[in-house]
Amino acid sequence: MPVLPPPARRSVSLLGAGVVLALLTGCTGATAAPAAPSVPVRQPVTTRAEADALFAGLTSARNTANAARDAAALALLETGPSLRASTFAYAAQTAQGAAPVAPYTSAAGTLAAPEQGTADWFYSLSAPGDTAVGSSTGEYVESTFFTRTGEGAPWLLTYRLTSDPAAALPQPALAGGSAVVPDDDARARGDLALQDVVAYASTGQAARTLDVTDADQLATAHAQGFPLPDLSPDAGTEQRACTLEEPAPAWASSTRGIFAMASVECTQSVVLTGGWTAPTPTTGTIGTVPAGARLTGWTVSQTVTVLVEVHDDGTSRVVGSRLRPVRTDVTPAS
Repeated sequence: MPVLPPPARRSVSLLGAGVVLALLTGCTGATAAPAAPSVPVRQPVTTRAEADALFAGLTSARNTANAARDAAALALLETGPSLRASTFAYAAQTAQGAAPVAPYTSAAGTLAAPEQGTADWFYSLSAPGDTAVGSSTGEYVESTFFTRTGEGAPWLLTYRLTSDPAAALPQPALAGGSAVVPDDDARARGDLALQDVVAYASTGQAARTLDVTDADQLATAHAQGFPLPDLSPDAGTEQRACTLEEPAPAWASSTRGIFAMASVECTQSVVLTGGWTAPTPTTGTIGTVPAGARLTGWTVSQTVTVLVEVHDDGTSRVVGSRLRPVRTDVTPAS
C-alpha cells in the first residue's frame, strides 16, 4: 500500500505554491476585484440596419404616393394622426390647386426601441446636427414614432414631429441595446404632464413646471381656425376645445426622466345667426374652403404633434411642430 505524505507536509506544500503564485502575479495579500456583471443583450423590436431599410422604403413609397396624391397607397405606410393629416393635405392641395409635396428624404435618427416581445412600437429621434429638410417651409428635422399590429406586421408611421434643428430632444435610456420602458408611477406622472400640455394648447398659458420654449405652433393652437375679429353675441357663437388624439402615448425612459410623442387636436366650431357671414381670407385659403367663400357656420380642426419629456425633478418640457389641418366642415351662405 502506498504511503501518504504527512498532513502537515501537504499543508506546507500548498502554502508554498500560493506564495510562488503571489510572487509571480505581483499580488501579496490583495484579493482580485470581482468582474462587473455584464448587461445581457436584449434584442430590440428593430435594429439599426432594419430601421435604415425601413426609412429607405418609406422615403421612396411616400414620395410616390405624395406625387399622385394616392391616399390608398399612403395607408400602406402611415396610420393614426400622421395618415389623417396627410390625407387631408391631399384634399386641400386639390381644392386650392396647389402643387403636391416636394420629394424629400427621411432617415433614422437615434432609436428608442423596446425589447422584442414586450411592445410593438419604436421611436426615431433627431438631434442637433442631423440633416435638415424643408427648404420651402423653413429647415426642420424629423422625428418619428412607428407602430405595428404585431410581430411580422409592417411598421406604420404614426406620429411625425418636425422640429427646429436647434431644439434638443431627449436621449433615450437603453439597457442591453433596448429602450427602457418606465414603470406605472412614472407613466402616471407623464399623463399629468400631458394634461398640462393640453391646457396650454387650450389657453396659451403654460403651467409653472412646463417649459414651452420649443412649443412652436402649439403656442397658437388656442386661436387657430377662421378669423372672427368682430363676432358679437347676437351675430353667433364660437366654441373651442383641445384634446389628445389616439393612440395613447407610449412612454419610454430618457436619461433625465421619461418621454412620449402625442398629437393635440384643437377644434373651432362656429354657428352664425342673423344673416351675418364670414368670408375666408382673400389672401389665401384654409383647408378645403376656396378663398372668398361666404359661410354661416363651420367646424375646423387642426393638430399639433408634440414630444413631451417629464424630468425626474418634476418639471417637464414640450417640443411642438406646425399646425396641420385635418378637418374643415362648412355651411355656405344661401
